[in-house]
Amino acid sequence: MKHKIYPVVLCGGVGKRLWPVSRQTYPKQFSKFLGKHSLFQNTLKRVNDPRFEPPLILSGHEYRFIIGEQLDQANINNSGIVIESNPKNTAPAILAAALHLNKESGNSKMLILPSDHSIGNDEGLISLICNSQSFAEAGEIITIGIKPDRSETGYGWIEPSETRYNNSNLFRVKQFYEKPKLDTAEYFYNQDKFLWNSGIYFFTTETIIDAFKEHSPKLLKYVSAAVENSTIDLDFIRLDEKDWNCIEPISIDYALMEKVPNMLVAPYEFGWDDLGDWSAVWRENLKDHNGISSSGKVFSSNCKNSYLRSENGNQILVALGCEDMVVVSTPDAVLVTKIDQTQGVKTVVDQLEIAGYPQASQNLVENRFWGKVEMLLNEEKVKINRLEIDPGKKIVLQRHSFRSEHWIVLKGIANISLENKEFILNENQSLEVPMGAIHSLSNMTDEPLIIVEVKTGTQLDMNDTERFDSKI
Repeated sequence: MKHKIYPVVLCGGVGKRLWPVSRQTYPKQFSKFLGKHSLFQNTLKRVNDPRFEPPLILSGHEYRFIIGEQLDQANINNSGIVIESNPKNTAPAILAAALHLNKESGNSKMLILPSDHSIGNDEGLISLICNSQSFAEAGEIITIGIKPDRSETGYGWIEPSETRYNNSNLFRVKQFYEKPKLDTAEYFYNQDKFLWNSGIYFFTTETIIDAFKEHSPKLLKYVSAAVENSTIDLDFIRLDEKDWNCIEPISIDYALMEKVPNMLVAPYEFGWDDLGDWSAVWRENLKDHNGISSSGKVFSSNCKNSYLRSENGNQILVALGCEDMVVVSTPDAVLVTKIDQTQGVKTVVDQLEIAGYPQASQNLVENRFWGKVEMLLNEEKVKINRLEIDPGKKIVLQRHSFRSEHWIVLKGIANISLENKEFILNENQSLEVPMGAIHSLSNMTDEPLIIVEVKTGTQLDMNDTERFDSKI
């Protein structure tokens, strides 16, 4: 068995309670809520340590390029990016990671990390993990239990045994409890022994695979097939879609952790939060003497105990007389709520989705293999985008049957193929791409290429795109 630990970072989930910043197309783990790095990048940096192997990352198809971009920004290597065709909750993802690591590296120690948590003391957590290695190597499954500081109904709870396990800092788990009602949460908190369930786990690949053999053999069958039939696509490992789609979604707690006898809990008391809603973001951020935490262009007067955030660089958020409030402004949506009502944001987003509002799930900026596209205008027969093509990247050969496009170079040099003719456009130059013309766009320089794209026609979405030289 390798001495080092493989971190496994789970990048699923949407984080609807942190709307409008967190959305289906760009969920909370990739956004910055605590400082200059995203939650995902903070997680990566937490284990960017000689005691760990490069992380293995699991995520959905739609986030693969965001992950690649943020890994590059953080200058962190990885042991693989495993792509799920559909989200199936934590148990299938963790099992897929274990099977992959076991196949590639033999029996290995793996640390399961959600990608969107706030940790008060990184070294305290890592030391706790490293000091538990001998127990993991001996076949124990270890979870991190958080010392609670309030009667929380939004977390699961763990009841540890009364005595330490083998004179260590670990305790045998007596029972898991699902998210409780308030009176039960108050009882747990007042007992001063119950812990929050963090969703952080530590074990070996063979230990967890054996546990699935005993308690979830059907799940093991389909996940094993998905891993065995996985394919390499660019920098990604794609789990076989047919096998993966046979899997029923299930959490690791339901599938295994509430059933296995070899479960230990390591108490952690240096501060932790899963940042599940805006009140948690306010709680975890620095505040001024009036209890105001702000981000972006914000001006406040006579406000108390509030979180104020502006995501629009061209707009200032002005708050007057706000108390116990959350106000979040983005270029296409604004949230205003009492700070004790933030758990209800998810319900409101669900209602927006039912009503057909695109702002419920879509961002104005989308990541692509070649860079980013930002929507500037979207009307019935015209759409204007800002394209940012990364150095060395290419928008592949394609054509559109129901629209024409007009490209204007704002910055950089564009290499364009249009109907078997080659063009080079510099700044302030433009080109018309007629309806039905086969074309591609490349950035062959070392600097980003910025283009304004004007689409006109009767069909302006991705359905009117026929590609000729790529699956992307």
